[in-house]
Amino acid sequence: MADRTLNISIVTPKETAFEGKGLAVSLPGAQSPFQVLFNHAPIISSLEPGVIKIEDENNHHLVFAAREGFVEVLKNTVNILVQELVPASDIDLAKAEAEYEEAHAASNTGRDQSARSAARDTAAWAATRARAARAHREGA
Repeated sequence: MADRTLNISIVTPKETAFEGKGLAVSLPGAQSPFQVLFNHAPIISSLEPGVIKIEDENNHHLVFAAREGFVEVLKNTVNILVQELVPASDIDLAKAEAEYEEAHAASNTGRDQSARSAARDTAAWAATRARAARAHREGA
């Protein structure tokens, strides 16, 4: 299958967080989640915060929580640029769930619009990390 692989790169403002080959990559597209396979049509898309899943050459799944960004697919090369990326294996599920509960409560009771908005963003990021951790636990 080595001849039917994608070259995948994930870059954040701080680092190249992942480089490798894969059979498929699932992405949180701004309009809808989508999957990229070998010989996918060229595309540039914005990404919402969400879970990125990569199926490697050995059919193992790598799972990440990602903030918003963009993806470019061209000639079996997938270049992903995101604001932040966290491997699901590094996420403490209980901590992410607790952070979500606290931020969700603050999003309804914050002292002003700005505080409520910040709390909504924090809650959304915590929920994304929790989804990634659960997907990792389930073997993606």
